[in-house]
Amino acid sequence: MRNFTKVLFAGALALPVLGNAQVSTTPENRNAVIEEWTGIYCQYCPTGHAAVQTAINNNPGDVVGINIHTGGYANPNGGDPDFRTADGDVNASGFTITGYPSSTLNRRTIGGSQTYHPANSNQPDKVPAILAQVSEVNMDITATLDINTRVLTVDVEYYYTANAPNSTNYMYVGILQNNVEGPQTGGSTYNPSAILPNGNYNHMHMFRGFMTANWGDAITTTTTGSTATMSYSETLPTNIAGVDMDIANLEIFAFINDGNQASGNILTGLSIHPTLTGFTSTDEVIFEGANMDDVNLCDPVAYTANPTATIRNWGSNTMTTATITYDVNGGTPVVMNWTGSIEPGMAETVTLDPITFTPNSGSNTLNVAISDPNGVADITTDNSGTNNFSASLTSALAYDYTVTVNLTTDRYASETTWELTDGSGAVIASAGPWADLAANGTTVQTPVDVNISANECYTFTIYDTYGDGINSGYGVGSFSVEDQQGNVMTSGGNFSSEDFGLFKTSSEAGISEIAFENLTIYPNPASDVLNVEFNVDAEEVSVSILDLSGRMIATENGSTAVTFNVGDLASGSYLVRISTENGSYTENVVIK
Repeated sequence: MRNFTKVLFAGALALPVLGNAQVSTTPENRNAVIEEWTGIYCQYCPTGHAAVQTAINNNPGDVVGINIHTGGYANPNGGDPDFRTADGDVNASGFTITGYPSSTLNRRTIGGSQTYHPANSNQPDKVPAILAQVSEVNMDITATLDINTRVLTVDVEYYYTANAPNSTNYMYVGILQNNVEGPQTGGSTYNPSAILPNGNYNHMHMFRGFMTANWGDAITTTTTGSTATMSYSETLPTNIAGVDMDIANLEIFAFINDGNQASGNILTGLSIHPTLTGFTSTDEVIFEGANMDDVNLCDPVAYTANPTATIRNWGSNTMTTATITYDVNGGTPVVMNWTGSIEPGMAETVTLDPITFTPNSGSNTLNVAISDPNGVADITTDNSGTNNFSASLTSALAYDYTVTVNLTTDRYASETTWELTDGSGAVIASAGPWADLAANGTTVQTPVDVNISANECYTFTIYDTYGDGINSGYGVGSFSVEDQQGNVMTSGGNFSSEDFGLFKTSSEAGISEIAFENLTIYPNPASDVLNVEFNVDAEEVSVSILDLSGRMIATENGSTAVTFNVGDLASGSYLVRISTENGSYTENVVIK
């Protein structure tokens, strides 16, 4: 027995036991294994994801996709998740990767190159040729995963129906994870089917680590009739680099390579979902969270929305029914009799029936409770939870009747346009496209002044036809809409296909800097707590922290002062916006 000291997993390998294989001894065709190298900031990588998924869909059970996040495009920025693994970096280092995305098909040379763009070169068109070949070896995998101990046990059986080209082959066994939510540049343009309702990207077949050595475990007997069972056991971590490892979405793969490291050819491979064990009841549902998107309204009127709830089947029976009860701010509850099909251990995010409510200005609470899985009493005594969401009457309030649109475009200004619409949806101003630059850089476009009406809602929308916004490596672009007092109505620059902001004009003169002569924001810079004290003639004052793109981070209401806990915020510059019914005022703050 050999102990591993791997970064992601710690386990043991049981050496082959010859003569005990239950795998078929009849020659079978090869399966295809696609190793794909990718990253969340790679513009065209979603084309590779889509191509690999197409190959899998077109050949059920015969194609293994291994999506490895590695290289510069996978290096996370800011608060983005880190999908890289030490094993994945070692794997990528063995191949000559000249661009991303890149892939190899059964580690075979195609057109003189071992690696190639998965959408342009081999998938799914070249997969059938691999599947038509007879393999020298058959494989079978069994895997179980205990939901309580998180112990994963994998047995891989093989049988050589013919002599392998080389006397030594290598067994690879690893772990993939499906349905990993996160960012992905170019996703909405090049793989829109992977975009989730909340706008995030759904990553599939994400490589999480090897259970074998990085370059496989040696098989030294590869002649006709050779057979063995290779067994592995690992206790899985709850997360890898802060990314949850959801045991219900794991996939186990195995393949045999007829060569050392990146050389040779993969003879065949398989992937399966492990069988979950350790359930203590037949029917049990777990509430895992709920979500209501922030509400941005021009008037505090009744609002109708479809919240979501994530539920997990923690019983050994397939869950087909459950009762979901929910309300907003303790109002009239909605009772939804859910029907569907959730396999043991699996989770599903359910779109709930519409609920109508009158939001509070500021913080609101969605309350959700789940009961009666498969029509029986749930053994989980408390299956309820909340989701706090914000309701803003406006994202900003202009207190004069002219706004200025400022825009800095990147190199590809011909992709960019914007428009300003009123509450009825009528376009009252628009601009673009503009001429491209010959090289990466920016152009400050001529500011546009727009006359607007009193007591009216407006939406500013910016578009990028290519889908990479105006700040994706070709020049640092940005936009803002400001009133004549310098208050920022909306701003940003980091988006894909489009971004928008909502604001409203007041019916009377707004608040000015004079009104905030006694404004105090301290400490500035702040590290743990930020205090905002003010003196303004208004019944209620809303104070918000925004990032530089205009996204609201937190909001509080008060009459003379509010306090924010900022210890969890990333270091950098932020905006503090103080708003009343008559206008708003903005100051810069620094979090360190």
